[in-house]
Amino acid sequence: MVAGRGRSGPAASPATRRDLLRAGGGLAAAAILAPRSGAAQTFTADSISQAAQNARRDVGRLSQRADDLLRHVVADGLDNEARAVRRFRTEQGPLARDLAAIFNGRVSEDDWLLVVPVRQLDFVLAMRPLVIRIAPTPAEVEAALKLPLAQVEPLAGDTADDVLLALVLQILGLARRVGLFEELRNNPALAAALKDAAAAVKAKRYGLAALELERVMRAMVQPSAITAIGDDLGKDAQRTLYKVMIVRFVPFLGWTYFIALLLATIYFNRETVAVLR
Repeated sequence: MVAGRGRSGPAASPATRRDLLRAGGGLAAAAILAPRSGAAQTFTADSISQAAQNARRDVGRLSQRADDLLRHVVADGLDNEARAVRRFRTEQGPLARDLAAIFNGRVSEDDWLLVVPVRQLDFVLAMRPLVIRIAPTPAEVEAALKLPLAQVEPLAGDTADDVLLALVLQILGLARRVGLFEELRNNPALAAALKDAAAAVKAKRYGLAALELERVMRAMVQPSAITAIGDDLGKDAQRTLYKVMIVRFVPFLGWTYFIALLLATIYFNRETVAVLR
């Protein structure tokens, strides 16, 4: 008996068809279980430079020192605001110099973004169009350490919220112009944060004040506020604002060090600004 033939050759036997089905099922399962070619990259110890790894570790340790500085400035303020100011002035120098040494002597500028915490990436990337170096030079650190704490002279009718905003603008090296000041005070997010921060300061709830002051600063770097500053004071004012934050290492530490400065400045002004008492 002659076997039947299809157009392309002999017909497959039942045993052959079963073998083909089994093979096809195995390939399908393998395709499902196998990792996709576009899977997420796995980083190894060799994929990031050793210098960047060490910098991340040491910046993390210095971040803890910055946290301790803020905690002590908060705690000292409850008992003795002048002592809190002295503590800040004494401890900020070693912290800032140690941080500057890492970024200017131990890790390449090409690796700095690897040290930036994820929470701060938006802040850092917002500076890109202005081509700003995201870590200060030793000379910039020393110049900042020599600056006296800001002092404000309230205008007639200023509220505690107004004084806080004036202090923030002065620390950031920005002029208090009527148009800009009113636009910022009418910014909903910033106005709410200023109100809550001022209430906490007046009640001497300095731990809460530190949290609310961070809200203030986050609102200050929102696109609407940055645009208002640029429109009123020019692009150089935007650069000045970012440079002040950079020298307090906001890109790498977050707001801790900067808020310690702001809180010490508030203590420094409470004796002379009645609305803050």
